[in-house]
Amino acid sequence: MLSKVKGRVALIAGATDEVGEAVALRLASAGAKLALCDADEQKLATVAAKISAAGGEAAAFEVKASDAQSVRSCVEKVVARFGRVDILVNNPPESDGKALGDLSAESFNTTIAAMLGADFNFLREIVPQMQQNNNGRVINISSLAYLGVARSADLGAAKSGLFGLTRSIALEAARNNVTCNCVVKGDIPAVSADEETKTKIASGIPVKRVGTPTDISYAVSFFASDTSDYVTGQTFFVCGGKSNYFSMSV
Repeated sequence: MLSKVKGRVALIAGATDEVGEAVALRLASAGAKLALCDADEQKLATVAAKISAAGGEAAAFEVKASDAQSVRSCVEKVVARFGRVDILVNNPPESDGKALGDLSAESFNTTIAAMLGADFNFLREIVPQMQQNNNGRVINISSLAYLGVARSADLGAAKSGLFGLTRSIALEAARNNVTCNCVVKGDIPAVSADEETKTKIASGIPVKRVGTPTDISYAVSFFASDTSDYVTGQTFFVCGGKSNYFSMSV
């Protein structure tokens, strides 16, 4: 399956967190060329160095994902470096949500811009180019907040919006051999989390273990390859079965 991405250009938006790094390393190991995009220049350099040390090809591009002009400039640099983008992985940072009573209009809009707005900015710049090339794979990374979480109204709104955005783009771009799917990550504690914390989280998951960034990378690599070319507009849960507790898990 992974041989299907060899030689293709994969842009990872949000490449420096643990999920973004795992996805980048997995795609690079299969021969993809990586455009690593994020706001932290030092962390970008670290991830790029890991890929290079493993024999892969990667370039780092600093960007403010919530700023449309910054994203446009970033994508232009990526295309100038690699010639095109074949695979887009949207992995925006996820902040803690707030209860409705604690949300100001300003903070709500800030959350939407940082998450859903960031996703849109990369989609807007890259998907039309994919359509012109008659080829492309888009994978949006979401979380279980998409199903609604108490005291996280802004977070739930951003992730629910990504569900509709994914399906709309899938329908719009399907005739151009561009697929757009969403991978929903479950409970993935930081690698630095202590075992007691992981055990407590695992107790609420049907498979009785927490997720890892590598688990997400497996799903992303499937959607990034030609193996999935008959799959688009779908929401795929990588959550150890936890989404089954929600009646809306579609």
